[in-house]
Amino acid sequence: MRQNFWQESWKAVNRDRIAEYGKAVSPTPDKIIGILQNYHAKSVCDAGCGCGIYAAKLLASGFTVDGFDLSTDAVEIAREHAPTARLKTAEVCSTGYPSGCFDAIVCRDVLDHIGKQDAELAIPELLRILKPGGILIATLDAPDEEYCREPHAVNADGDFVYTGGKWTGMVFHPYSREEIMQIIPPSVRREIMEDGDGFLAVLYHGNPDR
Repeated sequence: MRQNFWQESWKAVNRDRIAEYGKAVSPTPDKIIGILQNYHAKSVCDAGCGCGIYAAKLLASGFTVDGFDLSTDAVEIAREHAPTARLKTAEVCSTGYPSGCFDAIVCRDVLDHIGKQDAELAIPELLRILKPGGILIATLDAPDEEYCREPHAVNADGDFVYTGGKWTGMVFHPYSREEIMQIIPPSVRREIMEDGDGFLAVLYHGNPDR
């Protein structure tokens, strides 16, 4: 159901609105890019790249960029906005990359839009494709009024499964700091910091000192 929701959403998306949004996004480095630069990352994978606007921002900051999304339509749009990024269709729980490919992975607004069980599978997969000493940076939203207002059921894992309205079929998991810790393998070093209305999680694959 989750996969169908995003595939159908990207098929129906207004590409002109995405283009306008892309023009409005500043190429100036943000907090995530600042972390990547301080870590001296060169190769970055945009996991769940969507329309490619953030991949373009990464390219503008001088990174070599790969990326993937589960929607072929999203990848097609992303190639228009980030033409020099290497993009493909893939699932976050099964990326298809060889092990140890990237210095860093950025995973924005993805882990909180899959079920908690899937997130527990996705994190080890993303760590697998990092080079030793690499970092994974993920954002996870806290629930706002709209998330709570739209018709939904809550399953045993605490996932919101939307049953009506504009988000029918979408999954969202509202994470607390404690729950983020639960989905990260205990052996993985991590920093969890508040970021606006949600969290920014930085996971270190091996020794974080470079």
